[in-house]
Amino acid sequence: MGLKMVSSEAQLRLPPMARLLAAIGIFAISALAALWLATAQPWLGLVMRAGDDGLVGLVEVQRTDLPAELRSGVRITHIGTTELRAGDVIEEPDTLSSYELLNAFRARQAEISATLALPQVVIDWSDENLAAQQVTIAPYAGRPAWSLPFEFWLQLFVGGAGAIVGGWVWALKRDRPSVFLAISGFGLMASALSAAVYSTRELALDAGLFRALNAGNYLGTNIFGLALISLLLSYPKRIGGAWIILGVWVIGFGLVGAQLLQLMPSQAIGSYGPMLGQFCIILALVVFQLFASRRAPLARAALGWFGLSILLGTSVFVFTIAVPAMLGVEPQTRQAHAFGIILIIYCGIAIAVARYRLFDLGIWSFRLVSYLLGGMLLIALDALLIYGIAIERVPAFGLALLAVALFYLPLRNFLGTMLTRRTSVDPLRVREVVDIALTPNAPLRQEKWRALLDSAFAPLSIDLADATERVQLVDGGQKMTVPSTGGTPALRLNYAHGGRKLFSQTDSDRVQQLVELMDHALASRNAQEQGAQQERTRMARDLHDNIGAQLLRTLHSQDTARKDAIISETLTDLRDIINNAQGTGLVLADILADLRFETDERLGAVEIALRWHSAIDEDRAVDARLAHTLRSIIREAASNTIRHAKADNFAVRLREVEGALHIEMSDDGVGASGINGAHDGGLVNMAARAEGHGGTLTISTGSGTQIDIRLPLEAPGQ
Repeated sequence: MGLKMVSSEAQLRLPPMARLLAAIGIFAISALAALWLATAQPWLGLVMRAGDDGLVGLVEVQRTDLPAELRSGVRITHIGTTELRAGDVIEEPDTLSSYELLNAFRARQAEISATLALPQVVIDWSDENLAAQQVTIAPYAGRPAWSLPFEFWLQLFVGGAGAIVGGWVWALKRDRPSVFLAISGFGLMASALSAAVYSTRELALDAGLFRALNAGNYLGTNIFGLALISLLLSYPKRIGGAWIILGVWVIGFGLVGAQLLQLMPSQAIGSYGPMLGQFCIILALVVFQLFASRRAPLARAALGWFGLSILLGTSVFVFTIAVPAMLGVEPQTRQAHAFGIILIIYCGIAIAVARYRLFDLGIWSFRLVSYLLGGMLLIALDALLIYGIAIERVPAFGLALLAVALFYLPLRNFLGTMLTRRTSVDPLRVREVVDIALTPNAPLRQEKWRALLDSAFAPLSIDLADATERVQLVDGGQKMTVPSTGGTPALRLNYAHGGRKLFSQTDSDRVQQLVELMDHALASRNAQEQGAQQERTRMARDLHDNIGAQLLRTLHSQDTARKDAIISETLTDLRDIINNAQGTGLVLADILADLRFETDERLGAVEIALRWHSAIDEDRAVDARLAHTLRSIIREAASNTIRHAKADNFAVRLREVEGALHIEMSDDGVGASGINGAHDGGLVNMAARAEGHGGTLTISTGSGTQIDIRLPLEAPGQ
């Protein structure tokens, strides 16, 4: 007992990588042994198959040192003194209906194998004219690896996939179900590697070796099935104790022993009866587990993979191999291809136990089943047209393909669209997201966002979650975390559709799109509000600088006619402020001439002299924005001088330097330091206008105030 406990603890401490490497090592040793057995047999260099006439036909000559007359299409009648029959080259002797036939097959294999071991082998053959001929061949001592057929390597691959995938899940999970899965993988490996050697033999194997390999194939297949039954008794709900699982193995090995001792009612029943019984038990256990896990969506999704895998594997295996063999009919697929079918079952169960992307079960299962049904429908229609209506093979296949394309594929696409709609977020909810983003009240926006998620997925609960950058599926799709957006906190949705479904990857992607749309809509709304605020600020600044200056002119003017003219100009400026025209083609010289006259009139009314100097190209054209900025700045500077400077002179100098308009304005008043901030608002407005046009403004004071401004003649972005 103490030794057993130490061994168990040591197993628990075995690192995952060590477990995986152990599985890979076992497969590597087994695969090398299988390759050695396959290549250690005497080799004639002939590929033979059973013909429809009951004889053995030559398919391919792989050696270059054989007579040219020995070519593809001839019939091999004798090897030494043994007359060859079609049954001598069958791949799987388990398909024989009785033990008498099986024993006779083994005896003939021993006889032929002994002949192939001779230094010289006499081969009798006949050509298409039935002319009997004879040739003597010296068999090679070993078979080159390149001569092994595709089916050998396929079965080698299936065995490796079973062992490595099982070992991988066992390394990750470290629980009872993963142990049974690993055992089933090694059972699949033993079955596939044994069959790889004897099913791809050139002609015959030693009787003892053939019997051992056949037993290894049968034992491995049953270990595979018994391990899956034990797995379903333990996962996802434990419905069978240790004694029940032990009983399953005792009964299973009892049936294996009975078959190997030839105690079953018949060879076919003994070979395939236990296997079919195991599959039936597995299906029953899947149904029972589905009922037991009806309130556990993750377990139910895992069981979906079991059901899907068994559906794909057993539907093809039963109707192409097991049933024909038990009815005494030739199997409809080759042994190696049957292992590929079993590998489908195994990989699906491995996915379920590892719980990899179970949230995509609905889409994946629909695709796999629909592809399977489409292929089976194509084959069935092709067979019906050939054997039922007697149409030639090529046109029959074309008609079957056309029927599948016209009727089945549109139906598949329609059903796929319906399934996708049921498992994804309705795209029309985009409108709701925009409405939520435009809701000004933050608490109401949060309430609407939660309501949208609740209506889309009907989760059992929605809780606050830790911050995350993207939508994430948690606990195999049982929960989904939604990041913060629009001022709403991060949320976790628990158990979709009242716990009946898992969140899918499609759900995650769609919600991520909604989150990004919400962020974009909020950013657009904020940008719009910021733009509106900037526009309000601009209009307020323009009203202060331009309309205020014009009204000040009106106040100081004594001429009624002149007042009317100024009011007319003020209305023009007001329209310009409102429209903020962006046209081009205004002549700068004309603008400056009007501005000089206006400024001189305003300053003259309060007895301030104007000195104006301009060195600007008279033909220079500017846009309305620059003209408006220029008028506003000079008007504001003149207004500050009139109101606060107590000056006698005001000077303006304009010049163009390196594509920019330089404006220097100065007065001989008290200076900005003596005004006590009374006109700070005007100076700030001038600075904002200059910066808004991509320019600069500097102010210096001493004996008076000097303002230097630089404005690009091309507006930013042009």
